[in-house]
Amino acid sequence: MSKLPIGKFAFLLIFFLVAPTTLAISLFTLAKIGQTKEFAVLAKQSVNQLASQTPSRLYAAIPEVLGEMSAAIQTGDARPVIIEKYLEKHNSPLLPYADVLLAASEEYDVDYRLIVAIAQCESNLCKKSPPDSYNCWGFENGTTQFLSWEQAINQVAKTLREEYLDEGMETPEEIMPKYAPPSVEKGGPWAKCVEQFIEELEYGEF
Repeated sequence: MSKLPIGKFAFLLIFFLVAPTTLAISLFTLAKIGQTKEFAVLAKQSVNQLASQTPSRLYAAIPEVLGEMSAAIQTGDARPVIIEKYLEKHNSPLLPYADVLLAASEEYDVDYRLIVAIAQCESNLCKKSPPDSYNCWGFENGTTQFLSWEQAINQVAKTLREEYLDEGMETPEEIMPKYAPPSVEKGGPWAKCVEQFIEELEYGEF
C-alpha cells in the first residue's frame, strides 16, 4: 500500500483545516455586507420620508427620533409658518393678519385650516369678497359687514365654535347644510372644496 508523501499529507491537512474556516469567514463577511446595505437602504428611505413630510408632520416626527430633548418642537410651532406661506403664495389680504387668525383659532379651539379653507372657497382668500365688508367667509350668505379684519376673523372663529363645532358639526360635510345649504342640493361642492384646501394645508401641497 503506497503512502502519501509527508509534504502532500501536510498540504491536505492544512487545506481541510483552513478551507472551512476561510469559507465561514467569507460567508460571515457577505452576510454583514448584506445587512449594511439593507441598513443603508432603510436609512435612506427614512430620511426621504422625513424630507417629504409637511412642516407640521416633520415637527411632530422629530421628538420620536430625538426623544425628550425635542419635546418642545410641536406641530403648533409650524402653524405660523404654514399660514404665512399659504397666504403669501395666494397673495391674500389676510397675510398681515396671520397671527390674528392663529390666535383666534386657539382662543376658540377651532382648526386654523378650517378658517383658512372656508375663506379660500368663499372668496379666494379674500380677493373676491364684497368691498369694505371684510367678509371673506361668505358669513351669513355674504350679507354681514365687519368693521375690520380682526373683528371678522374673531367672529368667524367664535361662530364656528359655538354654532357648529359645539353642536356636533365638525367636518365640512356636517357643517355644509347649515353654513352653505344651497350647496347640498348641488351635490356638496362646498364641502369638497373646503376638504381640498384643508388637505393642502395639512400635507403642504402649496
